[in-house]
Amino acid sequence: MSEELLNNEAQKAELEKIEKIKVSLAKITNKKSKFLFCIPESQTPTASVYELYFNATVVKNMGYEVIIMVEKGDYVPPVWIEKELTNHKHVSMADPKLTVGPEDIMIIPDIYSNVMEQTKKLPCVRIGFLQSADYMTSALIPGTDWTSFNIQDVITTSPVLKEWLETFYGKGKYNIRTYNIGIPDYFEKSDVPQKPIISVMGRNANEISKLVKLFFAKYPQYSWVTFDPMLTKSKPPQAMRRVDFAKRLQENFAAIWVDRISSFGTFPLECMKAGVIPICLKPDIMPEYMIERDEKGVATKIVEGAGIWTENFYDLPVLVGEVLVKFLDDAIKPELYESMSNVASKYSQEASEKRLNEIYSEIVNQRIALFNSALQPVQLVIPPTPVATLSGDTVQPPTQTVDILLPPVSEEK
Repeated sequence: MSEELLNNEAQKAELEKIEKIKVSLAKITNKKSKFLFCIPESQTPTASVYELYFNATVVKNMGYEVIIMVEKGDYVPPVWIEKELTNHKHVSMADPKLTVGPEDIMIIPDIYSNVMEQTKKLPCVRIGFLQSADYMTSALIPGTDWTSFNIQDVITTSPVLKEWLETFYGKGKYNIRTYNIGIPDYFEKSDVPQKPIISVMGRNANEISKLVKLFFAKYPQYSWVTFDPMLTKSKPPQAMRRVDFAKRLQENFAAIWVDRISSFGTFPLECMKAGVIPICLKPDIMPEYMIERDEKGVATKIVEGAGIWTENFYDLPVLVGEVLVKFLDDAIKPELYESMSNVASKYSQEASEKRLNEIYSEIVNQRIALFNSALQPVQLVIPPTPVATLSGDTVQPPTQTVDILLPPVSEEK
């Protein structure tokens, strides 16, 4: 009956599909599948690149093969990231020797919509990695979203970004998994008294320059105060390793942060953990750590006491002056530091790694379940076909049933 249902060529193709599913299932079950992380080149410190390497290292520690996908063959891993996080195999996206199978998993960051487009026909699972609302929208053309590239799974770094994605691109459209970014333990308070120096971090150098000039214009008596751009003291100045950045940061009593398009903002958290007062311009998207939520995850109010925050750029020079006066008079209340410490304590790398283990395990188990379901036999009912006998009578044969295996379930929609 099977030969009547399928011709030999079709049956052969069906068996080949089933065999491929079994091979993929064996690979992913035995941790022989690959995780491919697409990472943009950046020798300038960016939290987004650091976080991708951190994710890759977590997956590697889970026992999987990790490959870092880069644009150029001469790519050099960022020197400002710890070597233990960049110790992966780096492969050019154009390498013809690289192959992927249904058991593999590719992580594509928000800035790479072109990679999402180019890889949409690959058999592997592809996960959108959302850290920046600005990067995602800048990379998309009007009328498109990540489902245009057959991506339904998303990992993001805060509930705020999840809400933003669902608000503008549709609730229920994506399977979104969320975790909190962790701040390394080497961001810590110093036992040495802090100096009257102010660290400055901002996306727009002109804004930072303007802020410093306005401070000195209003407070000429503090012309001796130093604003630290947090670069090496070499000539020319260069970006510091993150561990050196943390050591320098803890020496200063306060820090300025101006980044209007940030969707999370690790710098204020680094300051809080190091006991440095962050003086910040509120970005367009309020950082998750500045939001208090109820037991259902609904935002209820803004966290108070976690540094100094304002919506007005021109408040910043004045706020810096006020905080400086209190620092010099030793009049900063201990409650401010306690509040900062409480907020920062929720964002450890240990907690982040634990949650990422859960997320990537869920993704793997989801794929295993898909392969298993594709191998489950289904029963087809073959309706009887009347047969004429030599005597001219018609005989009704009994209903036939046959078990067949389903072909692979497509990831594309």
